[in-house]
Amino acid sequence: MRFWSDYHRHFFFICSCQCIATLGLMAMVPIMPLYLETIGKGYEPYWSSVALAAPAITGILFSKKMGAACDRYGYRFMVVMALAGFSVSMFLMALSESMIGFLMGRLLLGAAGLSLTLTAFSCAASLASQRGQSLGLLQSASALGSLAGPAIGGAMMDFWSLPLFLVLIASFAGMAAIVAPWLLEEPIKIKQPPVSGASQLLVDNNSGQIVQKNTALKYWAIAACLSQAAAFALVNVFVLFLEGRVQGLPLATSAGVIHAGAWAATMLFSPWWGRANDRYSPRRNFFLAALGCAISIGVLPFIHDLWLIVALRFFQGACFSALAQTIFYALTLDKNNALPGAGVGLAKQYLLAGQIVGPLLVAILIPWVSVTYILYWVSGLFLLSAFVAFCVTEKQTKSTLLSGATQMTLQEKN
Repeated sequence: MRFWSDYHRHFFFICSCQCIATLGLMAMVPIMPLYLETIGKGYEPYWSSVALAAPAITGILFSKKMGAACDRYGYRFMVVMALAGFSVSMFLMALSESMIGFLMGRLLLGAAGLSLTLTAFSCAASLASQRGQSLGLLQSASALGSLAGPAIGGAMMDFWSLPLFLVLIASFAGMAAIVAPWLLEEPIKIKQPPVSGASQLLVDNNSGQIVQKNTALKYWAIAACLSQAAAFALVNVFVLFLEGRVQGLPLATSAGVIHAGAWAATMLFSPWWGRANDRYSPRRNFFLAALGCAISIGVLPFIHDLWLIVALRFFQGACFSALAQTIFYALTLDKNNALPGAGVGLAKQYLLAGQIVGPLLVAILIPWVSVTYILYWVSGLFLLSAFVAFCVTEKQTKSTLLSGATQMTLQEKN
């Protein structure tokens, strides 16, 4: 077998796009208020919160449609369209001199659905025996961008030009959109008879969208929302938790380094969880990973030594790396692999919903309870997501994995 096979070429390109896109996005997140001040026209402090939430809002509105479009119009075509949309959105953010133009770029960013289409292509282009590995590598590429993005963005803001960096990211995406039709091959669509029993879905043949969700799908969707809400709530309160526990060190720098350590763990352990999904039940993997997140966050209030806090966040990052990719894995297999784009779109919709629910929960709780108790809430959300995923019965899980094995056999025959 050649080392540089079609599989390797596809996933080198897809992972490169995922890493660069995440790099560009995360470069802005920590310094959003500072950057918006440089735009100046019409700036008020609340605009930074609006700008941060804008991509999630349009992402929720368009995720299912984008996923269905991948199944209907082709995964390669939608990757090209998403790269083009991402490029335009980054150019708008970089070149806008007004708040309205910048927000239009942020809204287009969520509607473009680049991460969704890259994930859908990865699922469709992988054999069932390699799907977990592919999703793990994609998650690792995203974590690498999340790890490097804030540091590069801060340095560009302080010492050079953040808009120039955004233009470079936009240019990369534009060039990737041009070369994608030659570098990527459209995955072969496999038509299968529906699987009877608990894991059967009803799909609209015209739109490709799910019109009736089964019990297992509902459990996975709720688990996705809860786990993502917990993660984003943790990001909002972690720096407040560090107050009084960091002595002799800058608070913001310490929080940033610890966050980076958690992302480093996500980058390192994502491929490991991907291989675990190929070998074991996604239900088992999600339960163990969410339980690990719950325990690591639940014991934080009792810890005062900084090195232990760093170790716990590293462990939490390693466990967190399993959650989103396992959701994608489970939902695409739960659809018998016939329409993986629709499964990815549904998963993305609930993950984005969690990104909104988590910060809102913190905003509601923080006037009434201490940061310590909010960490207990975060731990409880992770624990609840583990319990919800555990409620997916073994019969449903076995039916799901059986459908994946059937696809692998059909692809190998082709």
